[in-house]
Amino acid sequence: MTSIYDIAKQAGVSAATVSRVINNERYVSLKTQEKVQRVLQDTGFIPNANASSLTKKRTNTFAVVVPDLTNPFFTEIIHGIEGQAAARKIAVIVSNTDENIDKERKALRFLTERRVDALIIASAARSGDHIISCLGEDTPIVLLDRQPQGLKADLVRSDDHRGAEILVDYLVGLGHRKIGFIAGKRGISTTKLRLDGYRLALEKYGLECQAELIAQGDFKKEGGREGMLALLALPNPPTSVIASNNLEAIGALSAIREMGLRVPEDLSLVCFDDIELASLVYPFLTVVAQPVRTMGAVAAQLALERLDGKAEQPREVVMQMTLLERRSAGRV
Repeated sequence: MTSIYDIAKQAGVSAATVSRVINNERYVSLKTQEKVQRVLQDTGFIPNANASSLTKKRTNTFAVVVPDLTNPFFTEIIHGIEGQAAARKIAVIVSNTDENIDKERKALRFLTERRVDALIIASAARSGDHIISCLGEDTPIVLLDRQPQGLKADLVRSDDHRGAEILVDYLVGLGHRKIGFIAGKRGISTTKLRLDGYRLALEKYGLECQAELIAQGDFKKEGGREGMLALLALPNPPTSVIASNNLEAIGALSAIREMGLRVPEDLSLVCFDDIELASLVYPFLTVVAQPVRTMGAVAAQLALERLDGKAEQPREVVMQMTLLERRSAGRV
């Protein structure tokens, strides 16, 4: 069997140089790279991935933990991560937690046993203590979309506060003064930021933030449906509603139809996110869109920079949201 030392001898270079060429590392001249690549091709040499990972103390794997794989928002993010990882020949292991903290802990323990090089996580938990206790302090961690309390790590998220303000601005511009809100899952930073943005935007226009106009949701269709039914049951229901994501909006839309009402003729409905469903359901949903796939790509890049020793302090990348006006909101 041909070894790396045989390749080095035939190419007239050191074994370390052959290793650098195989692993696409820097500090090897183009001429030397071409010479080594020719010998590798001629001999049909296949690198031993396990041996390489042991030498570099890496497994060339990233772990991605998300709370809901049925939500296209997270599948799009995974696409972005995989694109960046593939360019560096890094495999991606995906774990789904179903918004369950116990499942998240089990997933983290499993991934620790697999010695993943980095973790990219949208946590279901309010606190991040369990993440550090499972992985230790040496594994690079990138937080995605959500920021658990007490965990200092790189973070990629959208400007949720501003996104809520954009939606309120839009509805007020259409003449709405009674604007309802279906919140996301309790205890999640994204939920808090969107609610805070909603409240402050109402204050900007001198509108009272009424507690009964805020319904509890869970980022899922059923939560959106139940939240909308609660708002429609009010003695004086809102003329417009903001849902915390597309899935909630689709659930809200079904509740509106159950009550024999129409969008936007009887009630305007807008939401966060722009997954494909937003432009497929009728009426097409007006949204504030996040650059979802880019978020995944940036998260992977931050993890790679951590592994390459190019970062020290935790970094936060905040993506801007964009209003996409469709047909689900109308003038009062």
